[in-house]
Amino acid sequence: MEKRYPRMALAAVLVPWTEDFKVDEPLFKKSTRLLVDNGLKYIYTFGTAGEGFAMDDALFTQITQLHYDTLKDTDATPITGVISLSLPEIIHRIELAYAIGIRDFQISFPSWGALTDAEVDIFFHKVCDPFPDCRFMHYNNGGRSKKLLKAKDYVRLAPQIPNLVAVKFMNDSVEDVINVVRADTPIQFVLSEYGYGYGCMFGECSMLFSSIATHLPTAWALYNAGLTKDMDAIVRLEKEVALSQEVLFETCKTPVINAAYDKLYVKSFLPEFPMRLYPPYQTFNDGQVNAYMRLMHEKLPQWFE
Repeated sequence: MEKRYPRMALAAVLVPWTEDFKVDEPLFKKSTRLLVDNGLKYIYTFGTAGEGFAMDDALFTQITQLHYDTLKDTDATPITGVISLSLPEIIHRIELAYAIGIRDFQISFPSWGALTDAEVDIFFHKVCDPFPDCRFMHYNNGGRSKKLLKAKDYVRLAPQIPNLVAVKFMNDSVEDVINVVRADTPIQFVLSEYGYGYGCMFGECSMLFSSIATHLPTAWALYNAGLTKDMDAIVRLEKEVALSQEVLFETCKTPVINAAYDKLYVKSFLPEFPMRLYPPYQTFNDGQVNAYMRLMHEKLPQWFE
């Protein structure tokens, strides 16, 4: 079945904070353009990695405008993430981004309590129906939103919500990966680097550049191996990703929110990128960051060539 959204490599742009927690706009532009220069054409703000949970309306508008302006003269698509406990706030922020020129959105369920199936339907209709010229990607993160949808849910939702075009499906269960990739639905599924290689054996899917974004050439190698169904390359590269995570958890043991990990990945290829998270969230200290970099160079030297 033809998909509503292109097969893609998807990446997040993160927010570099100055010491007084203002947006470092030149560094934001530099990190975004670096992704574009390395071939990324679908770039989003404000997921878990982009601290979308931490934004007030003023920051949301400033960064969305910055993101749009940085990409408007490129062939890349800016995608704006929206995270809130409030449905009216979600709709309001879509309206703010829409006024700037954004037409592609990543949406997440309100997470104070898990939505029922009936509430899921209400959510999608309330968010998507008023914006028929926009394209919506659902961030299906059950750990954060407390409600994890499966393939059968999207098969049911697709005819109801014609502008629900993609799902960032962050569940690496083999059964769930097979089911979403084989599902009879026009929705494009974006899998993590762990699920993507396996999913490609069963049909069309896209890939999120997450921890593998530490080394963008390796990320592209895995993405392309999935396109050609090169299982030998997929297995080799997935082993490298697994090793990188072993290094991470050996050197950075402080409990942190996910955005700290993602900033560490960016810092691997853009050393001046700060590790700060917007308060109250804490990040890794310099000793942990340096230990991570040293061990990564030792264990995966090919990622730094």
